[in-house]
Amino acid sequence: MTYIIKSAIVLSALYLPYMLLLRKESFFRFNRAMLLCIMMLSLTLPLFDIHALSWESNPMSEHLPSYTQPVLVPSPHEPQADAVLATAETGSTNWWHIISLLYIIGMAIMLATKLTQLGILYRKIRQGVLWADKQEGVTIYCHIHPIAPFSWMRSIVISEDDYTNNASTILRHEMGHIQNHHSLDIVLLNACQIIQWANPLVWVMAHSLRDVHEYEADDAVLRSGVSIHQYHNLLIKKAVGSSSYAFANSFNHSLLKKRITMMLKKKSNPWMRSKALYILPVAVVALSAFATPELNNRANTGTEVMNSGKVTEKSATSQDLKNFSASTAPDEEDAIFMICEEMPEFEGGAAKMMEHLMRNLKYPKEAQEHGIQGRVIVSFVVEKDGSCTNFEVVSNSSEAKDIRATVVTAQDTGKETEETTNAEDERKAQAAKEALNQEAIRVCKLMKFKPGKQRGQAVRVRFTVPLTFRLQ
Repeated sequence: MTYIIKSAIVLSALYLPYMLLLRKESFFRFNRAMLLCIMMLSLTLPLFDIHALSWESNPMSEHLPSYTQPVLVPSPHEPQADAVLATAETGSTNWWHIISLLYIIGMAIMLATKLTQLGILYRKIRQGVLWADKQEGVTIYCHIHPIAPFSWMRSIVISEDDYTNNASTILRHEMGHIQNHHSLDIVLLNACQIIQWANPLVWVMAHSLRDVHEYEADDAVLRSGVSIHQYHNLLIKKAVGSSSYAFANSFNHSLLKKRITMMLKKKSNPWMRSKALYILPVAVVALSAFATPELNNRANTGTEVMNSGKVTEKSATSQDLKNFSASTAPDEEDAIFMICEEMPEFEGGAAKMMEHLMRNLKYPKEAQEHGIQGRVIVSFVVEKDGSCTNFEVVSNSSEAKDIRATVVTAQDTGKETEETTNAEDERKAQAAKEALNQEAIRVCKLMKFKPGKQRGQAVRVRFTVPLTFRLQ
């Protein structure tokens, strides 16, 4: 569903300026290319996985871990501190899922409709054929029944009456559609309509594309030597006829006034094409808007352990880090480092770590039942071989989503007592919080790291991971 929304935004952002700047210009091939480009960008730009990198001019970024601060208390400036979420649905209706399902159903209906229209088109080509002839690699089907002339891929359908009276002009027009491969444009257009069926602009753009197709085919007729007045009379004569087909290019496409106006219009200045440059900043803005924060942003703050035992934050340099590591490095080989030159890294990087946590983290049933949500910080030691040990929860800020107290009414006096907390409920709430702790530890136990290093040697390092449990 996210892709659909992004695709609709891109199409709208690109097509609206086209309507204002280029729609009335007379360079038809260029306008057609612009419309095709708009459709392609609306389908492809949302697929790009763009990350907004946040790099500070701080040498310490080379040494700090990519996912979270390697101290017991995460930095408040860390954007990734609450990146990992475990969510659980409450009893309320999930409208987002319902809307997504309805949209998918709409896409399925639209796809079925388009396939049905295509089947009708092929039956129309084959049924009632009086004769067929091949010219310049194009098959011409002459129908005995009155039918509006149209073309599809490398086929032209024309009635016997039109072939007898106006064959040269009509065939020249339809050949213009075929030689310019307009049918492929229509296939792409229908794909856009299936994906963005709820976006009204995609249907408006369909008219714009078909208009350009007719302008291009009309131009091919006039360039072949047909008198413009004779051609106008033929268009007026054929303006009333059977309707065009969803996939086909029909000769009597009902935009007569626009077609005649465009044929009589003075050719636009070629420099007017430069207005199309709007597409570049719009595309860049769209990509920037779709950019997601990169998970492995480097930290720009360090920690200083004071003599009082408090943890405070300050900016740090690479030299500060080395001095701090050397001064605090324990002498024992099995000692645990709080910070080192090369911090442990999850195998596959921060993105894989995020993927692992979100895939494996489950919301405990006890916590869901009692509406318990909040943030749990798990601390553990990354051993020299990359395994994790010594798990403990250093912080649990979870609490009930809705706090309700029980009001007890005195039966003898009829007076209300003060609000009290049910001891059993409190016990269950504590059990639910403990369940969050155990789930956080369980997921962390599944992780495997590249070990941290000090002076090129693998060392044991204390690491922390914040996990957020949130009810929807």
